[in-house]
Amino acid sequence: MGDIIRKRKGGRDLGWYIRWTENGKRRQRASHQPSYALAKKMLLEIEARVARGVVGIAEPRPGVEMTFGELVEKFGAEFSNPRIKDREQYLLATRRVLSRVLSELGPLALKEIDQRQISRARDFVARRYEPGSVRNTLIALSAVFSWAVRQGIVEKNPVRGVQRPPAPEPLIAYLSVGEVRAVLAEAEQRARTWREKLGLGWWSKWVAISLALRLGLRKGELFGLRWRDVDLETGQLRVARSYETSPKSGKTRHLRIPAGLVSLLSEWRSICPKTPRELVCPLWIGGAWGMPTNPSATHGLPALLRKMGCRFVARPWHLLRHTMASHFVQSGGSLLALSKILGHSDVKVTMVYAHLSSDYLAAEVDRIKY
Repeated sequence: MGDIIRKRKGGRDLGWYIRWTENGKRRQRASHQPSYALAKKMLLEIEARVARGVVGIAEPRPGVEMTFGELVEKFGAEFSNPRIKDREQYLLATRRVLSRVLSELGPLALKEIDQRQISRARDFVARRYEPGSVRNTLIALSAVFSWAVRQGIVEKNPVRGVQRPPAPEPLIAYLSVGEVRAVLAEAEQRARTWREKLGLGWWSKWVAISLALRLGLRKGELFGLRWRDVDLETGQLRVARSYETSPKSGKTRHLRIPAGLVSLLSEWRSICPKTPRELVCPLWIGGAWGMPTNPSATHGLPALLRKMGCRFVARPWHLLRHTMASHFVQSGGSLLALSKILGHSDVKVTMVYAHLSSDYLAAEVDRIKY
């Protein structure tokens, strides 16, 4: 006899799981059903098939018997895209977003889901979440159904044509000049006065913070940077990696190292711990110097920012990148040049900083001559 359990992990509700015995082995899987009753019904169907000597889980006929909940499960098991660097992280995030609509769409057969059902699910989410979250939910739904179309599971994507809330105005947080100076001074003080591994660790972080504030490198680009990509004689730096993979845009970019950074990197190179990958910013992890493997780790930066009186942000290393971009534009730097420096695939992404340019619109208006 099988059973049904409610699973939780790290304080997060994972939903109803079903367990049964098949060919003498204990099986378990997520039901993706919004209620105990539906999970129990699913378990009874599986046990009936096992009793008939058939494999426990039936593969539904495409678009006919498959429910949306089963489609989400199939998507999680089979989806792949070479353009996505971290498949597991992407699927986890997509699953988290889709959990907002599983109670509404999960039990429905795919043949029942049309624009009207998607609109109802959108309105259901809108009663509980901000417009930006509603928009992200529809984007995730569209991604799943587009994949289903490519797999021949459904004929068309029902999310297409359903109106989305407008994209919210991006809020760009960045540090002031005074805050930048305070953060750099504190990082340097720790690097030069703290002893042994702690001191060397803060040397590495000081260099990483300086690179982020002067060149706008992403966190993965900072901790994936190799010494062979840094030419201190010519003052050139090549951004060729994000951790172990390619940069977000998929393209290598070449940047000029500011004079102040050349002297800092020269001093650091003579004492930088040696690693097999020749990392510029290695950290002490698991008893050895190496590359951080957890993309969500903050490496002590939030505590440093907090000590210096800076505001709290969810992505502190990205705050440094925003700070570089914001001050670059405020100092008269062109948006096109900034796009190349930051490695944006489209200059439209860089336009979020346009409002910080004091003469951006004024210069355009001055083009009119009578």
